[in-house]
Amino acid sequence: MEQWLDYTFGGHSCRLYFDGSLYVEDLNTLFLSDIHLGKGGQFRKEGIPTPIAVHRFGMKRLSAAIDRHPTSTVIFLGDLFEGAQNKETSELLDFIKDRSERTFILVKGNHDFDLPSWSELLVYDQYSIGNFLCLHEPPGSDFSKNCSFDEARARRVHPELNEDKVLICGHLHPGATLKGKGRFRVKMKAFFFNHWIGILPAFGALTGHYSLAENGTYFGIAENYVVPLGDWDK
Repeated sequence: MEQWLDYTFGGHSCRLYFDGSLYVEDLNTLFLSDIHLGKGGQFRKEGIPTPIAVHRFGMKRLSAAIDRHPTSTVIFLGDLFEGAQNKETSELLDFIKDRSERTFILVKGNHDFDLPSWSELLVYDQYSIGNFLCLHEPPGSDFSKNCSFDEARARRVHPELNEDKVLICGHLHPGATLKGKGRFRVKMKAFFFNHWIGILPAFGALTGHYSLAENGTYFGIAENYVVPLGDWDK
């Protein structure tokens, strides 16, 4: 097992890391999704005990991921924040200012409804780079119907997908469930890819994961390793 694996998606060689980040060398771009910064602060505000150490550990992981490729553009694939701004989220501005020579982009997610007015963070509803069309939520996603995405709908809404573009998204917090003998089960965060969409696991610590039931290629995250799980059918 390795702490990273290379996988070609949409014509780009992608490096998948154990922390859930993805780096594309020919674009010099790092992708992360669903950090949900400030979630611990929101929990404490609601009376749910959450150690501040969780936030500090999360910022340490974020720093390690972003500084691994020190000149790269950083694209957050949505849900960078967990709703309302708080003391935890304000730390990100200092973090970005300390790296003022770099470009930070946020593709808005459904939890990013209280966005700060930071000139250092560029915000888009969608963003195109290389062969990637970056969105937060996959088209057709509906948890109530156990539907992860809808390819036909995606191609109607985004006709550029018919011109060799692929989607790269977050939102679903993808995972995989491995089944053994009896009731033995192992659940883990995972990267997911098929021929037209790639979905990154949630980077944040307090995020959990959702076991997808979709045909595609899965790479699981176990401890500090990326584990190739192969091609799965429903």
